[in-house]
Amino acid sequence: MVSFHVAGEALVDIVDSVAHPGGSPLNVAVGLGRLGREVTLSTDIGADKYGELIEDHLRDSGVQLATASSVAEPTSTATVTLDAASNASYEFELHCALEQLEPSDAELLHTGSIAAFRSPSAQKLIEVFSTAAQDQLKSYDPNLRPALVDDRNAAISHIEKLCSLAHVVKLSDEDALWLYPGWDTDRVLERILDLGASLAVMTFGAHGAQAMTREHEIVVPAFSVTTVDTVGAGDAFMAGLLHALFEGSLAQDLLDGKTLDRTELERALETAAACAGMTVARTGANPPTLSELNEFLLSVGS
Repeated sequence: MVSFHVAGEALVDIVDSVAHPGGSPLNVAVGLGRLGREVTLSTDIGADKYGELIEDHLRDSGVQLATASSVAEPTSTATVTLDAASNASYEFELHCALEQLEPSDAELLHTGSIAAFRSPSAQKLIEVFSTAAQDQLKSYDPNLRPALVDDRNAAISHIEKLCSLAHVVKLSDEDALWLYPGWDTDRVLERILDLGASLAVMTFGAHGAQAMTREHEIVVPAFSVTTVDTVGAGDAFMAGLLHALFEGSLAQDLLDGKTLDRTELERALETAAACAGMTVARTGANPPTLSELNEFLLSVGS
């Protein structure tokens, strides 16, 4: 079985005084685990009730917590506020340095979000990405939280370095606006490819996604669903995309530097969009299982 290693923050989202396991890397790991993948999450969690909640959540989704993930600091938290359109904003208390993070022999290494642009965890992730084996596929999702950026230039430096080290980069239109104000989609995706990525994807929420390689440009629509909230939608998209890359030849072709099959790539992006759509149609970061995904895709004729 293909093995996946996800590294980054795990925290609890506190909504109306109720704690829910979250954090972008954790959500991606859970999404992959529910899709039947063998996943390990490297993170920092404390020996407290929130840490126990995260461990239970990972276990329930088939995700293995790396043994070096227990730290003396409290488990990180994010207090969530939803606006009238059900969009989430966050107030964070973070404790994620990833000092014990080590390279792994997993076939895919993924990171993203807060730990990947804040010191000292960003430097640790860059080190692990830089020393990864040649046959390890690497993916990255900036998933920015601008309110947590202390030094814009340093954050952009970390983000672009990880883009240069990853085969696959997925970012949102909001990420792109913060990183490259005034740039259109094509220019942003071309920038990511120029940095070194082989597949660059931008998501637009209800307006779908656009992907670019050096040979292809593909636009996929979002699935029409009734939105409950948008929490975890981008992470579900990322998990669905990574899952789909390993369903056929795409992952190996990315490693080998080959031209990706356009039809296969379109199918992978549709799978990612389906995972995102299913997640926004229910409360919280609650990505689908493999059976739920397959049933949904069958029902819409994909």
